[in-house]
Amino acid sequence: MASPMRNLLNDPARYLQSFRLFLAKSTEHQSMREFMERQLPAVIASIGNGKPTINILSVGGGAGEIDLLILSKVQARYPGVTITNDVIEPSADQISKYKERVAATSNLGNVKFTWHEETAYEYESRMNAEKKSKKWDFIHMIQMLYYVKDIPATIRYFHSLLEAQAKLLIILVSGES
Repeated sequence: MASPMRNLLNDPARYLQSFRLFLAKSTEHQSMREFMERQLPAVIASIGNGKPTINILSVGGGAGEIDLLILSKVQARYPGVTITNDVIEPSADQISKYKERVAATSNLGNVKFTWHEETAYEYESRMNAEKKSKKWDFIHMIQMLYYVKDIPATIRYFHSLLEAQAKLLIILVSGES
């Protein structure tokens, strides 16, 4: 009898290896960049109107490549505004790469980064235990809902953290892509 397939989520090193291979062989990041160039400016058009600070929450920020592209679009739309960018990412390796990417990127002087090495569920549980419910102007969940147990509950929770005029951006790869 053949052995059952191993769950990549139980082996972070194998997951990262598989994900890197996927990125190398797919057009996923190119499609994402095109979306950020063409569609994101309209999505973020109202999130920071008149605010001295824009609060952004990245759920599953990975190594930060797409996050930094998002931040560049927010900076272009709201020049000089302070941005707080919190990142929820369970992989220490991905957070390390994200921090390296931030260190190598200019024009981030108005952005304050905070990293949370935890899953979306762990973040929610911690916030509930600490009785905290910070509100956000923009929350993005890119390619991460595959890894949660209860998708509707996860979306409901993060939606509840939105300020008025805020946006929740969810991006998933379709079954046909």
